[in-house]
Amino acid sequence: MILKRFRLWVLSSLMLTVIFTVTACDPMAPVAPVVVMVTESPTRIPTRALTATPTLTRTPIPSATPNFTATPTPFPCDQDGTLIELSLESELARETLNYDVYAPPCYFESTLRFPVVYLLHGLQQRQTQWQDLGIIQALDQGIRLGVLPPMLVVMPSYGNIGTRNIFPPDTSFESVMLNELIPQVEIDFCTISNRGHRAIGGISRGGFWAFSMAMRYPDVFSIVGGHSAFFPDDPDEVPAAFNPLELARNSTTLPAADLRIYLDNGARDFTGLGQQTFSDRLTTRSIPHTYIINPIGEHDNDYWSTHIGEYLEFYGRDWEQNYSALPTCLEPSPS
Repeated sequence: MILKRFRLWVLSSLMLTVIFTVTACDPMAPVAPVVVMVTESPTRIPTRALTATPTLTRTPIPSATPNFTATPTPFPCDQDGTLIELSLESELARETLNYDVYAPPCYFESTLRFPVVYLLHGLQQRQTQWQDLGIIQALDQGIRLGVLPPMLVVMPSYGNIGTRNIFPPDTSFESVMLNELIPQVEIDFCTISNRGHRAIGGISRGGFWAFSMAMRYPDVFSIVGGHSAFFPDDPDEVPAAFNPLELARNSTTLPAADLRIYLDNGARDFTGLGQQTFSDRLTTRSIPHTYIINPIGEHDNDYWSTHIGEYLEFYGRDWEQNYSALPTCLEPSPS
């Protein structure tokens, strides 16, 4: 019941106005959700500031976090999560890339393996953008109430290399993520190291990188989200083989990739045109996805912070809610 309340959190304060669905020519084909439009943004209710831990040096107070009202469920300890600040000396990028990892409550005492979300920031931002949006408070509160599954959240800076339109076989930000960062995280942390428990998402430029990688490596990621994702339509800027817009139209592997896909933007966000084109192309191919257009919101932190709870619910929707259901770190990760 608690999880159901959270999943309908946005609907508790909104009136749903339009839901479009499409089907393939085969009447038995699965329904592919396309667009959800809502009449107003959720009420932004502030919550307590994050309690500092020995490893946490930043304690930003967000402008808004989700209003979790569910009755708390039994919880294995009285801790909050821990934010760990790390850096990657990237040999590929030839620069130091900082990244922060949110470890869920009881992580260090549990000897359990957890699913992982990789969240990428927007252009001209840093790895701290997600913290500025209130993600730490939302995770602590949601996990404690049992409405979010316990998860590791990795928030990397993509440095200079991530701002450049460079793609394999040349060294790119993708190369750093797949060949350096993810392997390092899975060495240093107890992760469930399979595609079903590995998600990636991003804001704006970070959304571009998330989709470019997830759509081409569905064996690595099973879940991908774009929050005001910026999809360039200039082939001279991004080659077709790496461009989510072209992959949505032409990828031969995408229909069978079994990716869970989510996009959203405010109605006044300039990235909406690209995301709408992306959604239309998926719809034409009957590829299931969710695209939400909120009528209030621009391309800024105020918009993304308002919807942080929806994003976390999407990423963790199918993951284990109970610590007792998680595999042990004393044994190899399930494949």
